[in-house]
Amino acid sequence: MASRAVAATAAVLGTISGLLLVRAVAPASLADYVSASAVPGQPHTLAYRLGIFGLAATAALLAVVTRSIVALPLAVAVPMIALSGAVTCTPGCPLPPYEQTTAQDLVHATTSVLGVGLCALAMLAGAWRGSRFSKIAIFVTWPLLAGTAIGIVAVGRGSVTGVLERLGLVACVMWLVGFALGHAARSSRSPRSPRSAGSPRSAGASRYPG
Repeated sequence: MASRAVAATAAVLGTISGLLLVRAVAPASLADYVSASAVPGQPHTLAYRLGIFGLAATAALLAVVTRSIVALPLAVAVPMIALSGAVTCTPGCPLPPYEQTTAQDLVHATTSVLGVGLCALAMLAGAWRGSRFSKIAIFVTWPLLAGTAIGIVAVGRGSVTGVLERLGLVACVMWLVGFALGHAARSSRSPRSPRSAGSPRSAGASRYPG
């Protein structure tokens, strides 16, 4: 029951955090990086940072409640996501190779990339464990993240890179929420009673759905 409550809390927190990020980023130009919404002086800086910290807390809750290899990349992602919210980029979020950057921008960009990349590895771990949902998430999310990386290196700032970055982040948040909901559902079906214990149906339900 406790596991189910923690997973359900993670799902709610992840959803709220995702909506906060949408609220913060939606008014910005598609040519801007998502992180530009966190620069002090922007209209929705607080919403953006609360959304990022909320996602870090979501990953932390899932890392605690998930008794599988998926917990490892999620646990390592937590400080990376939190640091990316604590250290914002400078105005314009200048990134190499086409713009002159700063140490602050590099710290923010590095922790952001590591946070997202570790979530992508968590998807892979979930897929390795047989999760159909994680397999679908990889099929959707990994090309978007790869496209974002290629866009930053090949063309730099622009609408193409901005759209790919936004779609990739949306896919990551949706996976976190879906993973949490799957864990909560599995916990509610755990074979606790003598009637369900040992039955083929309960044995099949023990596979982690998230």
